[in-house]
Amino acid sequence: MANAVVDPEAEFEYELQVFDNDVDEVIQCFYIWRTVHAEARKNRRVYDLLNRNAGFWNVALGSIQANSLIALGRIFDRGRDTHNVSRVLRLAAKNPAIVSKAAFRQRKERDFANATNVNALRAIDELMERAKEPKSSDFKRFEKFVEARRKVYEKCYKQIRDKRYAHKERTDMSNVFAQTNIRELARLVTDLRKLHRVLWDWYRNGMTPRPSHLRGTAGEQIQKRTQKFLQSLL
Repeated sequence: MANAVVDPEAEFEYELQVFDNDVDEVIQCFYIWRTVHAEARKNRRVYDLLNRNAGFWNVALGSIQANSLIALGRIFDRGRDTHNVSRVLRLAAKNPAIVSKAAFRQRKERDFANATNVNALRAIDELMERAKEPKSSDFKRFEKFVEARRKVYEKCYKQIRDKRYAHKERTDMSNVFAQTNIRELARLVTDLRKLHRVLWDWYRNGMTPRPSHLRGTAGEQIQKRTQKFLQSLL
């Protein structure tokens, strides 16, 4: 039986959604873990709360930390048969028509399919005026952006993921853990969120901004919700 033909656009949108889900999982886990530890350091009542239920919190926070690194590993996986960020970029580079102006107009016409007023049609025309055709330099720029973040991940976080959480190897990991940096990891996960936003905006809105031009921290709302939750337990 012949393999079914897969629509490149549908496949790209699906892979982009998988990437979004993995990034969200990493960010949720990382910022929950980070916020709980930060609150325990600066708030004695939170510190005492965690100590009174140390067994539970050790398991919970350890699991959250492990899950963040496992999800991060999925994002940077190099396998061609797995869902990862490189697959998203390869699909776009191999099928540039996905982000062409013609494909963008078709998507917007589907979005406005039930709209018959002049304003809806004018909105599509206005979007088309600012839409950009993809260039080979666009794909190279995204690949370079990902490879720079992959180096950060592979420096030490991949080793922790592989040797401690995935396989539980009998080896001294102290030197590896000494290389970890909370601020560095925060920048890494925030950059992944920015990358998804850029790719989605490119696909859905015809825009090709540079990832480095985006601002903001990915975990601000998660931090606030975690702080609120801890306060509710006091």
